[in-house]
Amino acid sequence: MLKLDKKSARSDIWLYLHFPLLPLETLLPKIQVEQAQKPIAIMSLQKNIQRVLCCNAQAEAWGVEANLSISTALALCPELEVLPRQIDQEQQLLQQLALVAYSFSPVVILNDTNVWLEISGCQQLFKGYDQLLQELANRLCSQSVTVVNGIGQNPTAAKLLCKSEFETQLPNQAEIRHRLLNTEIRFLKSNRKQQQSFKQLGLNTLGDLLALPRSALSRRFDSELMLTIAQLNNEKPFIAPYFHPANTFHDLIQNPQGIFNKESLLFPMKMLLQRLCQYLMARQCHCREVEWCFEPLIGGSQTMQIQLSSSQNNWSTLLMLSRLQLERLELPRSIEKVILSADQFIEAPMGTFNLDLFDNQKNAQQSHELIDSLNARLGINALSQPILNQDYLPEQASTLVAPGKHSSTVPGEQVKTSQPLWLLSAPAPVQMRNQQLYWRQPLSIISGPERLCGNWWQSEQQRDYYIASDSKGARYWLFRETSSQRWFVHGLFS
Repeated sequence: MLKLDKKSARSDIWLYLHFPLLPLETLLPKIQVEQAQKPIAIMSLQKNIQRVLCCNAQAEAWGVEANLSISTALALCPELEVLPRQIDQEQQLLQQLALVAYSFSPVVILNDTNVWLEISGCQQLFKGYDQLLQELANRLCSQSVTVVNGIGQNPTAAKLLCKSEFETQLPNQAEIRHRLLNTEIRFLKSNRKQQQSFKQLGLNTLGDLLALPRSALSRRFDSELMLTIAQLNNEKPFIAPYFHPANTFHDLIQNPQGIFNKESLLFPMKMLLQRLCQYLMARQCHCREVEWCFEPLIGGSQTMQIQLSSSQNNWSTLLMLSRLQLERLELPRSIEKVILSADQFIEAPMGTFNLDLFDNQKNAQQSHELIDSLNARLGINALSQPILNQDYLPEQASTLVAPGKHSSTVPGEQVKTSQPLWLLSAPAPVQMRNQQLYWRQPLSIISGPERLCGNWWQSEQQRDYYIASDSKGARYWLFRETSSQRWFVHGLFS
């Protein structure tokens, strides 16, 4: 009989996801609407024979089904549109679907066209397994794919228990065991010779097979079948690499009919940004920059970069910024491909979803949104922000940078001096007339000195700063270089 480890039976819950129409649904967004309404079949080469891999409902109404030869299918349906299978595009879509699964469980296996995820222990986050299954079904359906599932105590059992529809209620362990034992043996992966042996032995279900002694089975059947039985019994693990999201994001939407105005670009851009945010959610990170590429039917492509003043993972904000910058961009007459790329990520800030008592977080977010909006509308070089440098010389103590591009570290302790708010663009030399300082008029020292020293590792600069006034009471900020003993006016007080 089937032996299930009690500990594993209580804790291990594996979900198998199968996409029966994936080859067809991969190509549907890329064909014209009129063509999509016709009977369509996807062709694959099997033992040098062109056969139907899958087809749409219109083709099924004519009697076309999987594994038929293309010649037979065309005889049944002369209007059948036969499209070749695009394996690379299937894998790209499968990666997106695995990314959706990854947002529900940290343990996801992607093997060829199969996706498994372990949902053990995830029920608390989603308030129950049934709620998890329902949300997963909704998310997968939003990807415009047909999906069915199987639930078992290990990946092998989950695949064997795959149903013809998506099950959104988790069966108990006794029900899972009952289903597995009563599964028809023809669903077990085996060759024709083994299936004939099953019939000769009168084996109809997995329960019939597993009731036989293991030693008798090993003499009759190959090691692959024995490995499958051991995996069903949780005696050997299901070995497959875990899925991990790529380090960079790159996705595209293709429209063979062409897109001829900017408003029509917004829908594919929205879809790509939503996929990006799914990627960011799965990786628990934010992006700092995204890049768009618009490829025309004929001619060179056009690119557009969206640089952010703060990290972001909101698709609606990214779409708004992209739309603003798109208004300033000269695009080709017809766009065939819309491509979105991103490779600059940071970890999602701690407490991203915490509420601030005084709403400082909201105010900071609003300021970043304003900066990003102005950059998108006016250009990345239109705005600048003054920041403090770790330098004692006043003319080098601050500089202008792009907003959000400076470090958040606090500068070192600054020397406290009686410094005016506004400085001259360059220190102006002061003359000495009859032992009297003169700059436009005679000046008299009223306080000082305060010594500042900077750039000691290159060429030491020592300055003694003073406050001076003229006959009308206006005040000036002067300094004398200790090396040359020359005087300069550096600023004026209001």
